[in-house]
Amino acid sequence: MSDSSTRAYLFKFRGSDYVFCRTAGHGAEAQAQVVQKVGTGELLIRKVSKNRLDRSKCIEPNEFHLIEEYLSKPPRSPDIRPLIPKFYGHEKIHSKNGKFHLVSYWQLINGGSVKDLILTKYNSFKHTKFNPDKRFPARIIARMLHQVFSSLQHLYTVYKKPIFHKDLHPGNIWMDFPPSSDGELNDIPDFYLGDFGYAGWDFGFDTNHTATRDIDKVMEWARLMICINLPEDQRPPRDGAVPYPDDPHRGTIPGDAPMTAMLSLYYDFCHELSQFKDQTGWHIIRKPSCPPPDLTSFIRRAEALENELTPSLTGQVLMTGLNEFNDPRVQKVMHDMKENAIRMARAQPLTMHGTYEKCLTPMVRNFPIKVHGPFYLAEIRAATGRWEAIDDVTYHRPGKTRGSGRGLRAISESPDEEGGETDSEPDF
Repeated sequence: MSDSSTRAYLFKFRGSDYVFCRTAGHGAEAQAQVVQKVGTGELLIRKVSKNRLDRSKCIEPNEFHLIEEYLSKPPRSPDIRPLIPKFYGHEKIHSKNGKFHLVSYWQLINGGSVKDLILTKYNSFKHTKFNPDKRFPARIIARMLHQVFSSLQHLYTVYKKPIFHKDLHPGNIWMDFPPSSDGELNDIPDFYLGDFGYAGWDFGFDTNHTATRDIDKVMEWARLMICINLPEDQRPPRDGAVPYPDDPHRGTIPGDAPMTAMLSLYYDFCHELSQFKDQTGWHIIRKPSCPPPDLTSFIRRAEALENELTPSLTGQVLMTGLNEFNDPRVQKVMHDMKENAIRMARAQPLTMHGTYEKCLTPMVRNFPIKVHGPFYLAEIRAATGRWEAIDDVTYHRPGKTRGSGRGLRAISESPDEEGGETDSEPDF
């Protein structure tokens, strides 16, 4: 193997090869990686368990079952247009000591999460100081409500019993800028609902988890996105209290028609959710007689406001007085959001040169990156012009060799017991 060769990390899944591009995030149990399919260039997300799992723990997660059996089914109403990342499948890969890696492949969502957006822009969920030089567009808030509620309505109606997400924080609401007809990314993101690891039929894990818990969480993050644009005395209250519907000053922001319309819709939703809780006795949590509310009306009204705030095909905003996209503060926010998506959508394989050892300890901007495998070391073959594995040896993390020349093997094969201790889990 020549030191001048260009190399990359290669994964195998269901007869196809994928090369590592970059990490996309990580949690307590898994690393998410952006990978490129060899031959087509398609980008996907590969999730791999960070710790090797015992056979008894390496079972098919509830998330996979829900998506394959229920959430992938068509919605029951034309008003419901769920946005849930496509699931390509999973496999269990044999490791040493009779343990396994759990790996799954997903649609790439290129724009990051709502959490990333808020933290990048304001650094805190608790201290959202008003900055008149920055503005988060009301149209995007309305779009988020419209699309996330549509996905929730799909969860609640696709089966005879409602499916609850139960972990709906802003890190699980993802933004994707889809390509337009000319191949460039659209200017406005779609909002996907992701990570169904805790999803299930009942209302939650504790006695404080109500039938509206998922919806309340979405409203909480919508409130925070609204608060970013308003001074303290104009913000909706944290405790969920809302002005009466006949209050003439309800949600009025002088000189700001878009945010006035958005705040009015927010108050309407809060008021109706409060009435639903009062009618159903929401403190009595787990009774089957307390299903989640029908979100059809919420979806239609949020979509209607989004359309009122959307420029027409001629470049002019509909005649509603709600023009905010000529505002340079809005243009700056939207430009930054799209630039992040472009960088993700154009991810290329991470390539390395040099010695064998150097290729297994790669550096990015002088920081070591730790890639969870198992992976092969690959080179571009002159005969095919494609990435191919150099040999059958696989690696779990840079510098850690495993296997005996047999490469990756599925759980359906009889595993060989290998000696040695399990590697400790690194930071990355």
